[in-house]
Amino acid sequence: MIAALIQLPLFPNDSSPSKVGNGNEKGNEPSTFDPPLPTSLPSIPTDQIPDSADDEIIANVSALSYYKELARKTRDNMGNHMSTKEPIQMLAAYAYKDHFSAVIALPKRIGTTVFCRYIGKDGKEVAEPLESTVYPFFVVYCSRRSNTTMLAITIDKSEAISTKNSVKLVKRKFKEYQHNVAFCLAPVYGKEPKWLHFVELVEHYKLQGVNKFFVYIREIEDYDAKLIDSYVATGEVEIINIPPTVSDVIAQQLLGVADCLLRSRTYAKWSIFADIDERLIMTDDRMTIDKFISNITDESIGSVAFPQRWIMKREHIPEKFSSDEQVFEKMPTRAWHETTSAALKGHPSCNDQLSCWAKDIVHNEKAIRMLVHEVVDFYPGYKELFLDPSIGYIRHYRDVQMQAWEQNNIANLRKFGPFSNTNYPLTIGSKLVKNVLNRLHRVYDN
Repeated sequence: MIAALIQLPLFPNDSSPSKVGNGNEKGNEPSTFDPPLPTSLPSIPTDQIPDSADDEIIANVSALSYYKELARKTRDNMGNHMSTKEPIQMLAAYAYKDHFSAVIALPKRIGTTVFCRYIGKDGKEVAEPLESTVYPFFVVYCSRRSNTTMLAITIDKSEAISTKNSVKLVKRKFKEYQHNVAFCLAPVYGKEPKWLHFVELVEHYKLQGVNKFFVYIREIEDYDAKLIDSYVATGEVEIINIPPTVSDVIAQQLLGVADCLLRSRTYAKWSIFADIDERLIMTDDRMTIDKFISNITDESIGSVAFPQRWIMKREHIPEKFSSDEQVFEKMPTRAWHETTSAALKGHPSCNDQLSCWAKDIVHNEKAIRMLVHEVVDFYPGYKELFLDPSIGYIRHYRDVQMQAWEQNNIANLRKFGPFSNTNYPLTIGSKLVKNVLNRLHRVYDN
């Protein structure tokens, strides 16, 4: 059944806890491929937009009321993955100029009644609890209250506040965007090696004009973490750990999507939401993603959907980096070419997938609710632009053996059109492999 296309994870699920390094590993001297990596984190301007005197208004009503109405109209499609009795656990909370938003780390049904709790510097509540609702998945909207430094979310307004149900507010009130395009990586987990996928992903998107990556991790091996930590040390990657409270594959993705949309808001203008094996690319390789997005003049565009083209990946990547020749042979963008036709929106095989397994680049201040493959609620007046594959598409290097993915889906994949052999563009491919090797030698030659 074609539904397996969204239900199967990239890596086998595992309930062991997340592991990431400490970011202190050092590589060798720079290779001749590229200039030295930055040695310090980029500075972030401290100027913030002042708080608004009023709470956010959407379509002439309070945002709190607007979200409650959206929750009332939303069909909850997470089914048995919802937690009904367990206390709230928090992942993050964000302070914007006219409201707060909390991200909870336990699935609760959309429409669940909860309470916003406002905590000051002294650890005491500075305002009365505010009744709110879960909307969208994993998110709670809270009206702004003065002198609040921490936000808690509880099921009952008299429930004790703890380190689990409260977090410090992260300010997201920048006067100017810190990045035009950021990247939100779907949660990684499982035992398959990820080092080559990850380095290729980051270096690919850097060539597309992206230099900030939010990386969501459920679990990862030490060898892979060492590579990721090298990007943390240079300020290009920020790690967000997915707690073991969210074990379901789809729920993990939705948590990452919900958090990254809020984490990016006012910090980056646009964010790419994709998996570790997906390479969004412009069909004309002289155009980067950053340049394409910057050229959008239609202010009603709230997201740009890139259609899927699955590329049959028939082997796992190697366990560890051993040589340049190994990378030349095994890098997914170099090794695999058997490609499906594009999955276009509206095709009969899409079934209930509104955007037919596309992935989005989202304007972070125009989208309210996202699923894995599409924005389902925009702020009023905004819409999706679905790209024709002649403009841009996804090169998705899909492991065909994982849970018999190819066997289960090949008939429906052929309905999108004929398969063909395609190549990652040579014009940027040479730069990509040089940058990949440069990073790998820095990290692992010790």
